[in-house]
Amino acid sequence: MLHEVFHQFLEEQKLYKILSRIAKYVSIGFLIIYLYLLFSSSYTASPLIVVINYLAILTSFSGIITFKYFEIPTLLLDVFPLGMAAPFYQLGVAERQMVWRKAGREDVLPSDPTPELIVNALYLHDRYPWKRIGKIYSVGYLTLILSSIFYLTSVYLETGFQN
Repeated sequence: MLHEVFHQFLEEQKLYKILSRIAKYVSIGFLIIYLYLLFSSSYTASPLIVVINYLAILTSFSGIITFKYFEIPTLLLDVFPLGMAAPFYQLGVAERQMVWRKAGREDVLPSDPTPELIVNALYLHDRYPWKRIGKIYSVGYLTLILSSIFYLTSVYLETGFQN
């Protein structure tokens, strides 16, 4: 059980890195399309430029949501509702310290921390539900991005961006 809990933490950190990398590549892709449309001579006043610009801004904003979603590891967030029954307390001292540092804490975690110490140090009682916000945002973001890409592709296939 001990290794399974820590493995879940490592998988969460790996997912954060993957999502951050995907967001960066999507932003770069939108930038390339934006620059192509911007510098093509007959297409400078196109509404497509505005669509691409808004998609790039939305993707950049997604980085903030992704950061807030993964800011505090789930193992530490579970301490607030579960107390001493949280999976965090099944970890060894070194693994607890590693999880603690991933929450942005530079101080040393006591060897036997209480749930109250963790909740108060990370202000978990005042924290917005970023896990829920992130999931809702992801559904909206993916819907908007996919429909916009479908729209841009259909316009490209019909006109070749040449009006």
